[in-house]
Amino acid sequence: MPDLKELLKALQATDTELQELIAQKEAIPTTIEDLKTQIEKLRSDFETLKETLTNSKKNVKLAELNLASQEETLARYNAQLFSAKTNEEYKAFLKEIENSEKKKGLLEDRIIAIMEEIEAEETQLGKRESEHKHEIAAKKTEIAEIQTSEATIVERIQTLTDKRTRLRNEIPKDSLDAYDRIYKNKGALAVAQILEDDRCGACLNPVPAQIAIETSQTDHLTFCEYCGRILVV
Repeated sequence: MPDLKELLKALQATDTELQELIAQKEAIPTTIEDLKTQIEKLRSDFETLKETLTNSKKNVKLAELNLASQEETLARYNAQLFSAKTNEEYKAFLKEIENSEKKKGLLEDRIIAIMEEIEAEETQLGKRESEHKHEIAAKKTEIAEIQTSEATIVERIQTLTDKRTRLRNEIPKDSLDAYDRIYKNKGALAVAQILEDDRCGACLNPVPAQIAIETSQTDHLTFCEYCGRILVV
């Protein structure tokens, strides 16, 4: 029959790896969903950039239409200036011409500002386009790798589950009951190795020399006086 303490060490190692793999498997759906959310945000941010550029182009066209309208108004006032019959009419037309020229100047400044915005937005969009494609491709690759690893994890979980069943069948019931009780009460760590300086590998408290000797030389189970875990060498 295999050594009892070696069986318990193997069971502890198996349970520890199983716990880690199960946690990894359970985290996979959330991880994949997070990556998909990130992909959608990348797409949304890129579409926002495109929409901003489209709106800027619409704004410049609107400003150009307003400018053309203002130029027509200015031309009309200039033509009417020569038809003024009184000094008051002449001054009134001059005032309208002055106001129209100010509005025309503001529209021209607005068009220049929008054109500068369009140039900057086109530059940013061109730069982000290649980055955007690369980032989305990288996240899709990451999702595919996680999905591939999930199959490996599931296979490993099954292998360890079978191993765990075999080990538990080889361990005497009283020892297995002790292991299960400690495992449940001590945060999934029931077996602790005695370190070289005769300390418990779990709680790091000293292990009396007599217990250390019994642990290494006898078949019966020994326990840490501080944390109660099963001691092995």
